[in-house]
Amino acid sequence: MKRGLLILTLLSAATLAGAPLRAELGDPSVTPASYYGDNDLRDYYQATVAMRKLSESTVALFAPRGLVRGEDGNYTVRQVTLRQRFNLRDGEAFAEQPAAAYCSGVLVGPDLVLTAGHCFQPDPRGGPCGSVRFLFGYAVGRAGSLPSSFPAEDVYGCKEIVAQQVKDDGTNLVCRNGSCTRGEPAGKGADYALVRLDRTVSGRTPLAISRSAVSAGASVGAIGYPSGMPVKIQETGATVRTVTRSGYFVADLDTFGGNSGSPVFNLETYRIEGILVRGGVDYVYTAQGSTATVNDPRNPNNFEPGRANVYEQNGGRGEDVTLISEVQALIPATEMEAALDNAGSLRGQRGASPRPVPAVYTPGQGGYSVQPALYTVPEPSAPQPISI
Repeated sequence: MKRGLLILTLLSAATLAGAPLRAELGDPSVTPASYYGDNDLRDYYQATVAMRKLSESTVALFAPRGLVRGEDGNYTVRQVTLRQRFNLRDGEAFAEQPAAAYCSGVLVGPDLVLTAGHCFQPDPRGGPCGSVRFLFGYAVGRAGSLPSSFPAEDVYGCKEIVAQQVKDDGTNLVCRNGSCTRGEPAGKGADYALVRLDRTVSGRTPLAISRSAVSAGASVGAIGYPSGMPVKIQETGATVRTVTRSGYFVADLDTFGGNSGSPVFNLETYRIEGILVRGGVDYVYTAQGSTATVNDPRNPNNFEPGRANVYEQNGGRGEDVTLISEVQALIPATEMEAALDNAGSLRGQRGASPRPVPAVYTPGQGGYSVQPALYTVPEPSAPQPISI
């Protein structure tokens, strides 16, 4: 009943006046490194229940050498740590975790993943559709337990790219149904890819997207695979700074390379507001025998061990997030979206009689059937499930 548990969790949270509960955090393994203000990244086991459930519908993208199938049929993540891959100094957060993925994505349909456009060819930074591997469940489930081996049922391939767009300072690329056109670069804009997997995803819930405009000041969070590590969840400490007219907004999210394609959630609605696509400097180094600093070098091992970059909370350029409105017409409404719509209609109805809300989903012929759950609307506390 994994799908039902996710919807039940989010329906309850959606009625709490938009105030997600923060987990009790105090794990000594979390080093207080920073990006924008405090380091607000948390492993799966440290996050709140609602955000953990959302993270189970995110996916890490790997090149074939990063995720290898063994003779037993299981897949193994390439064992290179964050410290090794980026030549980081001692004490950096998550330094000994594996760092083998290259992009992030999120399930928005039974077999549809939304990610960043530059994660795929023909953008030179991306991989070919036929070679990219999508891994669900790449997460640290408990303290001290790092993921390495995964069953084949959690790994998917790319069947086709339904739509792709990359608009930044060096690229102007638009692809539909296998046909691509290029234009002269015209500056930063929307960047996304909607990918059809090689089969329907089992045991994961397609998430809900927002279909209304996001505003500056909105509280947002991201779930993804920064620098290729197991999933990291940010559910506090970030807001929308500005919304541009060029198809993206800017937020002070603690995201790194590898977060490209990460879903960015409105923390009041649990809906996806956009996809992380660009950002500031990730790691800072000094040249050997010098005090000069170098940002994100191509070959970090040619420098002294580096560190995660640090900005004031309102400093830096911010992180760019493609607005979900750029691609929402291509994404059919999910059952989770409908359930959240219905949950929203319950707000403010004090003293109301119990009413059915689509909350629990079970496999049905040709899709998913809805099994109603009854919720009451007490005052002033949140609705609680009383019958399933």
